Amino acid sequence: MVTEVQQVAASTDVLGTLGINWKLFVAQLVNFGLILLVLWKFAYKPLLKIMDDRAAKIEQGIKDALASSQSRTLAEADRANIVTEARKSAKEIMDAATILAEKERVEAAARTRAEVQKVVDQGREQIRAEKDKMMAEAKAEVGTLVAMAAEKVLKGKIDASIDAGLIAKAIKDVASAEGAA
Repeated sequence: MVTEVQQVAASTDVLGTLGINWKLFVAQLVNFGLILLVLWKFAYKPLLKIMDDRAAKIEQGIKDALASSQSRTLAEADRANIVTEARKSAKEIMDAATILAEKERVEAAARTRAEVQKVVDQGREQIRAEKDKMMAEAKAEVGTLVAMAAEKVLKGKIDASIDAGLIAKAIKDVASAEGAA
């Protein structure tokens, strides 16, 4: 038996000493190569393609997010500018309205003063006209009273020319007395 083992060992080479059958080893290498080729073709390449597509989508998503963030920042800046401009415009409108209201108030006060002055002037004119009318009536009545008094004093009718002269003198005396007062 020992001789048989030595004979078998001599007939086999280095692989045989390691306990490897080279025919079986070659068959296993061919099988491994075929399985590797099938997996490469139908599993690894599609998985790489899916992972590359996924990476591209993620990268595009990141780019889109950055672009969206930048556009949002710009939109916020534009909104802030628009709000600032709107506030300035509103302040200008309010200032203009305040100035216009003040001008209108001043004009209304001036119109009111003018109307009051007009009413006062009309009242004074009316009082003056009534005073003149009363004075004329009073003068006429005084003249009649003077004539009646003169007639009683003289006990008779004075002719018209003397009567008119006496009336005129009495009116002058009353007018001069009023002017002095």
